[in-house]
Amino acid sequence: MRLKYSTRIVVILNGVVIKIPISRKGFLQGLNEKFIWDKYNKIAPLAELKWMCLGVVCQKKYANVEFGIVPFYSIRQIKAVIPELDFKNCDLHNYENWGWTTDDKFILLDYGVNEYISTLYKLK
Repeated sequence: MRLKYSTRIVVILNGVVIKIPISRKGFLQGLNEKFIWDKYNKIAPLAELKWMCLGVVCQKKYANVEFGIVPFYSIRQIKAVIPELDFKNCDLHNYENWGWTTDDKFILLDYGVNEYISTLYKLK
């Protein structure tokens, strides 16, 4: 088991990742991940959302992107398919937000930040 945190505590287990909000931003990210999953899971490469309850998200675990680069075509594909993620200062270029599937394709792991939520990080 591994732990990471920012606006959510992320518990990484063998087959799943559980994201537990520790702030309002984290709670909103969980709600947004559920919204994005429900709307785009059939047409976009999104990490499988197993369930969401009260902002807590459980997703399938994927391999990490080891080489630190996400191809621009993967980012462009997500922005073209999911307009909610096509905004200035979107963190899709952060390789830690991406995973690798068993059939060697990039998959977006963290899709909880929309334009509104991104503005909350700038407030003091």
